[in-house]
Amino acid sequence: MAERQNPQAIIALMAENEESVARLYEAYAGRFPEHAGFWSGLAAEERDHARWLRELGSRVEEGSLYVNEDRFRREPIRLFHEYLEGEVRRQEPMPLARALSVALSTEQALIERRFFEVFETDSAELKHILHDLASATDKHVEKVRDMWAKHKD
Repeated sequence: MAERQNPQAIIALMAENEESVARLYEAYAGRFPEHAGFWSGLAAEERDHARWLRELGSRVEEGSLYVNEDRFRREPIRLFHEYLEGEVRRQEPMPLARALSVALSTEQALIERRFFEVFETDSAELKHILHDLASATDKHVEKVRDMWAKHKD
């Protein structure tokens, strides 16, 4: 059996990922000033998600939170982070529909890969935080999908 992964390190990695998503949305706020409120709002919520993850990490007591070894791999998280940072650095102009498509695929990837289900815990409080993170991501998909439907053409 593989050695148990350090929940603190994984939480930090996932929080950094949320911060990368926030940076992407802030970049889009700058690129699309007519929709800056939409993008900045999403970015603020992503920063909240990172804060929630860091709070989760600060509440982890030895033995209360485990990583599901079958659900977590560092490499896909690292590649996703690199992709997001590449999108942040992208300089060429893009239509709003493309930015919305990137945001939608980003949010859907978080849900489809069930990023917040990599942990196992008996703590009701920690389960609540993990549930809130997953629920907030679902809401982001809805917000982005609604905006995309208005601007896809």
